[in-house]
Amino acid sequence: MNSLPALTIVGAGCIGRRIAQAIAQRELAYSLAAVSDIEQSAAEQLRDEYAPEAAVLGLEAATALCDVLVECAAGAAVPAVVDAARLSYEEDRRPGHVLIMSVGGLLGVSELETPGPVIHVPSGALGGLDAVQAMKVAGLDEVILTSSKPPQGLGLEVAERTVVFEGSAAEVIKLYPKNVNVAIALSLAGIGAERTKVQLVADPAIERNTHHLVARGAAGEVEFISRNMPFPENPRTSYLAALSAVAALKRLTAQLQVG
Repeated sequence: MNSLPALTIVGAGCIGRRIAQAIAQRELAYSLAAVSDIEQSAAEQLRDEYAPEAAVLGLEAATALCDVLVECAAGAAVPAVVDAARLSYEEDRRPGHVLIMSVGGLLGVSELETPGPVIHVPSGALGGLDAVQAMKVAGLDEVILTSSKPPQGLGLEVAERTVVFEGSAAEVIKLYPKNVNVAIALSLAGIGAERTKVQLVADPAIERNTHHLVARGAAGEVEFISRNMPFPENPRTSYLAALSAVAALKRLTAQLQVG
């Protein structure tokens, strides 16, 4: 009998493929139970390449097979993923954990802290979320994020550094739902999407996605800068975001918890 926790992937893009690869190479101690994607051919391709024994199913059926559900599809899919997980959990207590990569989609989910599976938000492409959470205990006054990306990563063509957005995390995720999930992860860790300030920059002079975080509060001030390589197959996704999903899944099965 397989004693490894069963995992379902929703979304067969670059992050889903990286997770499946990690399972196939035994980097992660899970069995891949199912893959679900609105494009069945993409799900089948992932299955055939990494886990021939996995099922390709619709969302509800795939959810019912797993202990851990991983969403790496799109923000628009998140409410349905959470609803499917809650329904399955009410029926047979699985999945116990749901990992959400398209964090912006959580803004469309009500009652996140109601009984049900534990919802996990990986750090994604941004460092420092643990420090922001710690500072929140004493009180946060201000959280500012400046995200700079090569123009092609934003689907733009500009000749010089251009500020394409300045406002709140709640506003920017509506305009760039695939590019600034880090802003929503930060807002969940800190002072909320309405109060978290975001500047989004298209910069043809850089090759890496760069995130500059500043948080100030009663405990002092923290500042973090990350310069991340874009995922080779998808410049809209930071490579570090995919790796953060793998790290979060490792943490779920680890005896030693750090951070």
